[in-house]
Amino acid sequence: MHQPNHVLEKIRARYRKNWRDWLLLGADAAFSFPLAAPSAQMVARDSDTVSRWMRGWRTWSKAHPAARLRGNSRRTIVGTQEVFTHLDLPTIDDLVSLDQDLANHWLRANARWARIQALPAGVVEERLRPYVQQIVDLADADFEILLAATTWFTENPRSRLTIRQVPVRGMHTKWLARHRRLVLACLSIAEQLDGDTDQPGEELGQDNLDPLGLKALPVHVDVILADPADRALVGGLRHLSAPLPEIDALPLHPETVLIVENKESAYLVPDRPRTVVIHSLGNHLNVLGKISWLDDARHLYWGDLDRAGFTLLSRARTRLPHLASVLMDRFTFEEHKALSVEDETRADTPEPNLVDIETAALAGLRTEHGTYLLLEQERVPSTFVLEQLTRAMEGRGSDQVWH
Repeated sequence: MHQPNHVLEKIRARYRKNWRDWLLLGADAAFSFPLAAPSAQMVARDSDTVSRWMRGWRTWSKAHPAARLRGNSRRTIVGTQEVFTHLDLPTIDDLVSLDQDLANHWLRANARWARIQALPAGVVEERLRPYVQQIVDLADADFEILLAATTWFTENPRSRLTIRQVPVRGMHTKWLARHRRLVLACLSIAEQLDGDTDQPGEELGQDNLDPLGLKALPVHVDVILADPADRALVGGLRHLSAPLPEIDALPLHPETVLIVENKESAYLVPDRPRTVVIHSLGNHLNVLGKISWLDDARHLYWGDLDRAGFTLLSRARTRLPHLASVLMDRFTFEEHKALSVEDETRADTPEPNLVDIETAALAGLRTEHGTYLLLEQERVPSTFVLEQLTRAMEGRGSDQVWH
């Protein structure tokens, strides 16, 4: 015999499973939940328990007038007894009225769906179905931005503006990075699976912005000209930061190109003939395949000794297949382990192109407690760094290359 709380859990489960369909189809429905009514034998054997159960449901029913108790007769040796068999709910509104959280959610979902349907260009329900939960869960401010952004993009499908130039209050680069898929769904624009994936909080690439008719800011590349002869070609400048096409057009013919994850570490690299340093690329590693003067050079990579560092190394290697790592080995980590800290960040899995010494170093970051350590490249003493970099650039180090 089910108690009211048990049936309420069944109601909540039914709602969680089906509310999207009810919302999108716009059709009402009737519901019936079995109460596991007692048999005739149980009524005769334990009438007191059955009577308490019946009284409990009558009391509950008075407090919930939208619900209807349906009964049936049981013939027992002491006569015919009426017992409750089902809880009937004529409509969805009646169902959600039994739980305040469900009622609030259903009210919010209907209000938001009505406003989504009123968007200027209309909506394709099946396109929005995977995102209905996210839309309903949005903070009120984010929902208003979503509606305003969808309206603006409908009216300006090929503006060629940058994100910050779009006159939608509250929509900035990070907001669009987090909610781009919702905007596309509201615009009934299919996702371009061959483009870059969204990176919440990161700068969106042109592939992400094309469906919205926007343009990305040009990617700037930071380089250090370690060769005085190269600096003479650009007015003596050692440090350059310029859009990718301008960096690609530099009249350089380096023998060695060192790619460094962070700016502060890159500044350690001393002058050296036919050597160029590229640093601070972040997630813009795709530029490595678009700089022509990299083609004939030897490529080295130095990044943080952490999970993210090895992921970036592996992604850089997809652009430069013969890329070698330096200072990203188990020996470097163990020698300076005391300078490491706990790594609390999320990290993607590296591409399957790490060599054995790198895989061993990555495994060495894991502690006996299942957490991970992080050794930032800036923490490694400069004397050790310069010695290892010099050996690697002279071809005397143990740098590792993917073959």
